[in-house]
Amino acid sequence: MKTLISWMAKMHDFTKNMPIEVDEEGPTCTFHKEFYQHDRHLILYSNNDNDADIRIGKLLTVLKQKYPKRNFESHPLNIPDVINIPKIKSKVETLIMKECKDDEITIFFSPGTSAMQISWYLINEAGMFNTELLQVRPKQHSNSRKPELLKIEVEKSTIPGSSIIKEESVAHHKENYLITDSLKPIYSRASMIAQADQVTTLIFGESGSGKEHLANYIHKESARSSNPFIAVNCSAFTDELLESRLFGHIKGSFTGASSDHKGLMEEANGGTIFLDEIGDISPYMQQVLLRVIQEKKVLRIGDSLEKKIDVRIITATNKNLPLKCMEGSFRWDLFYRLAVTELTLPPLRERGVKEVEELLNFFITSKQKIFKRPKKLKLDKKSRNYILNYSFPGNVREIENLVENLYVFNTESVSMETLPERLINTTDESKLDLKTVEKLHIKKVLKMAKSKQHAAELLGCVINTLNKKIKEYDIKTENTF
Repeated sequence: MKTLISWMAKMHDFTKNMPIEVDEEGPTCTFHKEFYQHDRHLILYSNNDNDADIRIGKLLTVLKQKYPKRNFESHPLNIPDVINIPKIKSKVETLIMKECKDDEITIFFSPGTSAMQISWYLINEAGMFNTELLQVRPKQHSNSRKPELLKIEVEKSTIPGSSIIKEESVAHHKENYLITDSLKPIYSRASMIAQADQVTTLIFGESGSGKEHLANYIHKESARSSNPFIAVNCSAFTDELLESRLFGHIKGSFTGASSDHKGLMEEANGGTIFLDEIGDISPYMQQVLLRVIQEKKVLRIGDSLEKKIDVRIITATNKNLPLKCMEGSFRWDLFYRLAVTELTLPPLRERGVKEVEELLNFFITSKQKIFKRPKKLKLDKKSRNYILNYSFPGNVREIENLVENLYVFNTESVSMETLPERLINTTDESKLDLKTVEKLHIKKVLKMAKSKQHAAELLGCVINTLNKKIKEYDIKTENTF
């Protein structure tokens, strides 16, 4: 099918006089009079203007009267900011995916704001759809004194969807969270994902590493930012409760269902739902969720009528999902549906002492306001060194909680006496010195190996060296072999 798609030109498709009347010399009417050779015309307009519905109604009336055999469709788009290029582009790409992704698409470039026109350019350049860009030179600017049809030639990108314009820097989202140097490439990729509205995202990372913040960042950077962002911890519910929370139920569908209840998928309609700890859901819930993703419909418990939803799904896990798939405890087909795009957050212990110190200072500054202290806490040298040499298995969340703890028990300065016990008497797993790391690695290999000789081979040493290390580190091997 050949589809023409364009914006309604609020100014140029209508006369300047009141009441509102269609200008038959305007760009849309001119295109239909001189150049239309398509199966249908999708006319987009922003429904945030007070008179937008009146204007599109009048324009369609005139076009249908003049060309009764042509197929016209109007599509309102919620665009509160008509100069926000990323959001306009994302909205239009979503519409194209739904309405005409397999068509031969002619984009009538002329109508619309400059941001709308740049969005057309980026969509065409990305090469995701079969598009061409056409514009019309008005007759008053043409040597022939007739309207001229011009094709805008663009060399398309070899990487689909690669053209992204960022109007906000990462710093815009730093109010309650510090995006350190190691995270900036990840957040840059998240910005690209935010513009691709049709894809799911799976975030890998240990507990407390900032998965929910990253998901929220994608939401805020996307065209859905004015709609709900809802986060759900999947591991906190039984199957029945999780199904009810996500999809809703009707009155009487189970004991305690005293009224109809809308699920969180419906509550998030138009926005984003973040499913944390997705690796913990049961095989039954995996099957249900897979169907929701495929059909874009939800069925409330006890109901027989499905409801359509328009929700972006972002999931996260601290589990090795590919391994769970190989073990048979997680569905490969669901994994592939969830992991169209992937992001991985590194644990804090891999991000270096410099970043730990940056986060420590950041939270000391930000928590001062929350705890209403006249001065920021000061750490003496010894306590600061203990904190910086701690591995923080709870990641960013643990360092934030630590600073809150310090504000509770200290007024102006922090010494060793007021540090939490776990920082002073650390377990081996929390230490970063070379000897402890070596000891833990040897213990890990001994558990994996079939014998001491096999362990020595895996470690790349002779058996005598391994025995010496076992004795030095007092490693118990009685139950290992």
